[in-house]
Amino acid sequence: MAQEVAQEVRPDLARVFDSIGAHYGEAFSDRPGQYATGDWLLERLRETRHRPPIVLDVGCGTGVPTARQLVDGGCEVVGVDASPVMLDIARHEVPDAIFVERDLHDLSGLHPVEDRFDAAVAFFSLLVLPRTEIEDVLEDVRRELKHGAFFALGMVEGDTDYLLRDFLGEKVPLTAYPREELRDLLTRHGFAVLELIAEDWAPPEGSPAPHQTHLYARCQLIGHNLPDWG
Repeated sequence: MAQEVAQEVRPDLARVFDSIGAHYGEAFSDRPGQYATGDWLLERLRETRHRPPIVLDVGCGTGVPTARQLVDGGCEVVGVDASPVMLDIARHEVPDAIFVERDLHDLSGLHPVEDRFDAAVAFFSLLVLPRTEIEDVLEDVRRELKHGAFFALGMVEGDTDYLLRDFLGEKVPLTAYPREELRDLLTRHGFAVLELIAEDWAPPEGSPAPHQTHLYARCQLIGHNLPDWG
């Protein structure tokens, strides 16, 4: 059973990431699996596009590395995050992308021409939500994607539900899944998991981040005519 904490201690995540935004990238500066999954996505988009693909970056943070990688690869990127400080950094680091201050539960109306997105990414952003809310966000992502669109998700492997831990002087939640539970979760929400990559990750020297196993789910949306999962 997943470890969890009482909801009354829930932190204000926008304030938390405003506080740690300038140092977050230093703590997680080297994630080869994230770069590799970004390359995987770019390769798939190059095979199918008739125009520059438009990608939704859910919980974009500072825009580095993913928004930068996707823009350099020929994509248009719309990034969404709740932290104004991280978004200011992202606008400086990736001036060619669009960045919007928005709660992760509110993804509607972000496409620049009111179409559906060709792809979406969510690298280590959903893990700060309780499991019930991750389900909701996955539904929101599904609604914003075209049929056959690609979705790349990065999570930490484990078995926790909104477990608070100390990180960079703040209480930061961690929700984590065993890898097969993560596969089942994505399948329930209409995503075919094409690859599920596990990466044993060690933090850079001096980083306060712990050793972790990172999971990268490389997915494709298999349909829109699915029930809304409750």
